Amino acid sequence: MKAYTFILALFISVLSYSQNDIKIIKQGHLFKVTYFHSNGNISQTGFIDADKRMQGTWISYTPTGNKNSTGEYNNGKKIGTWYFGEHKELVTQVNFGDDHRVATVIQLSSDKSQLADSDLED
Repeated sequence: MKAYTFILALFISVLSYSQNDIKIIKQGHLFKVTYFHSNGNISQTGFIDADKRMQGTWISYTPTGNKNSTGEYNNGKKIGTWYFGEHKELVTQVNFGDDHRVATVIQLSSDKSQLADSDLED
């Protein structure tokens, strides 16, 4: 009997752990998705549609909880301006063109002044 109780407890703990890796909540016609790091902190959060395409704002976090990136998706493709960087002192701004490819990459300092620019459009 103790063996069955132990196995049942182990099964429940494994099942509950795996359920904590991702959380999905239906909100209108979209689903809010939250992924978690193994330490329980949020890894990334955003929305998907019924076809599992990313939509709207997505935010990623480091295991310690610092924001790592933020940007927009439309039908599963990156659009507009994205920001990458864990440290507030230096942020990389990536602008996506109408064809969903990287158009420009800009290094920004904490006061949003431009440090470097890489214009990738021909």
